[in-house]
Amino acid sequence: MSLNHIIYPLEEQTERLNIDVCDIHCCRIYSETPLISYDNIEIRAYEQLSPDVNISGGQPEKTIFNTTGALGSNLIPANSVRKGSKYKVYSHGQIETDGANQQFIIKTKLGTAVIEEKTITLPNLNNGSIYQFNGEILLYEIGDAGTAIAKSFFNFSFTDQQGNTENYFIDEINNTTFQTTADAVADITVQWVNINPTNLFSCHSLTITKIY
Repeated sequence: MSLNHIIYPLEEQTERLNIDVCDIHCCRIYSETPLISYDNIEIRAYEQLSPDVNISGGQPEKTIFNTTGALGSNLIPANSVRKGSKYKVYSHGQIETDGANQQFIIKTKLGTAVIEEKTITLPNLNNGSIYQFNGEILLYEIGDAGTAIAKSFFNFSFTDQQGNTENYFIDEINNTTFQTTADAVADITVQWVNINPTNLFSCHSLTITKIY
């Protein structure tokens, strides 16, 4: 049942939603305002539905986003967050290298601010090896650059064809260039350090969620 634009008294709202008035915690339901306030609920902000984004050795820094046909948006409007807001990122795909000790740089950005930057060194990974890049960005403070603070924690992992998995943990903070007072586009970019064109990073899936 769609709840949009429907307002009932509080008791009738809870009866329709099959919950007890005393059990309302993270979903706040009101009789005088639209039904649900999404405090502390993880809401999908962006879901990539386009074909894979492929990045090979020798290409310049390139985004793994392809917004064509995507659900939602990776634009974060000005003043749309608060202290304690959190963004979560979920991505996976395929990764291949031409030999051992192949490196690429992965960056997560909000607008022009680089929230994390990590150089990943890979072993020889054959066709069929997979990666996952998951993590979160927590807003410690909001405001202009120099006041706003974003703390990131990400895990980049890859699994080879034999099932061996390796993890890189990325834990960084930006308290200099990050800001929340202007529109900002969320972005993740990849660039291979080794220019061998058979090195391949292929993004199959990308999701961003928000906890206000």
